[in-house]
Amino acid sequence: MKKSQKMYVFILLVFLTMQNSVAQDKISYTTYFFNDSGNNNVMTTSFSLAKKLIKGTAVLLDIELDKVSLPPVDGSSGATRPARKKDEVFEKNRGQVIVGVEQSFGAATFALNAYRSQEIDYLSNALIFTVSGDFFQNNTTLTVRAQYNDDKVGELLKDGQLIRKDKAVITGALNFSQVLSKSAVFNLSYDFMKMDGYLSDPYRRVVVFDANNVFQTIKENHPNQRIRQAVTGKISQFLNMVNASVIGSYRYYFDDWQVKSHTAEVRFNKYVFDDFITGFNYRYYTQGGASFYREKYNLSPNSGQQLRTADYKLNPFQSNSYGLNLRYLFRGLAKGNPGWEFLEKSSFEVMYLRYTNDLDFSANIVQASLNFAI
Repeated sequence: MKKSQKMYVFILLVFLTMQNSVAQDKISYTTYFFNDSGNNNVMTTSFSLAKKLIKGTAVLLDIELDKVSLPPVDGSSGATRPARKKDEVFEKNRGQVIVGVEQSFGAATFALNAYRSQEIDYLSNALIFTVSGDFFQNNTTLTVRAQYNDDKVGELLKDGQLIRKDKAVITGALNFSQVLSKSAVFNLSYDFMKMDGYLSDPYRRVVVFDANNVFQTIKENHPNQRIRQAVTGKISQFLNMVNASVIGSYRYYFDDWQVKSHTAEVRFNKYVFDDFITGFNYRYYTQGGASFYREKYNLSPNSGQQLRTADYKLNPFQSNSYGLNLRYLFRGLAKGNPGWEFLEKSSFEVMYLRYTNDLDFSANIVQASLNFAI
């Protein structure tokens, strides 16, 4: 898994966290560190605030700063980074701000959020609307989310010049949650995404061969539109006898580039002590290739228009990942210690993930996060 993929997944997790109904005022500070075997590093600092103004109304604020470090480019890394100073470590900063308002009307909650993320070679602005309702004595929850992104995909040239291209993304999501028993919950979700504009990576290059089998590298060229859909089912069960939980999920994905995938995952979390939680997870993933994926691309008179990709995520492949995470809750330190109450909702977590696929790629990923919540 590339550093940039992990970073944007983390952005999404922050956003989803903010969509929960605000039951009380909350301030949290999180420091997050990511490192993988490819020597990609991300250091994130995040500040979040949820403040109730009047009954049923709250404002949300999230500020996040990332420091990203990418290794020098070599012949086999496949790193998506500028070629400028390719023999040196490439460092950049990213800033993100989310502001929003949430309003409750009985069992229904409405949220409107504005999002902006900016770095040297990528700019994203988004508007997100979410409505959620509880039914049947709060045993059933239905959530609908709509999002529009206006992005500028930048390419940093060797001379330092920056070229930007447009990308627009419309996202919709429908989630159904049902309490099955006192210890079991079922979730079913559908996700839709329509992307228009520049959908290639400006830094990835494809190897093409001429009639004499001499190769050269040229930029990848993806279609300028993509429609992506996914259906996910998940069941969560708490096991009272062992004070643990088991979560199983399955996801089916398909798009109009002819990529289809299946994902199965199981997670197990257990309280070892009152304030110490350990977790294990396994994930299996398999997919087919995009319609324009080729093991070998040949140079032709129309190579400028030829669709081609250097993105391994458009290849047919299978992957496995195994994870272990340890989480320590500071609430025990807060009990009976005046002045330490701020630790009651705070925690420290470390996670190790081993990722392998049949494209001859593997990674050891380590994450650590420190969260202070008031």
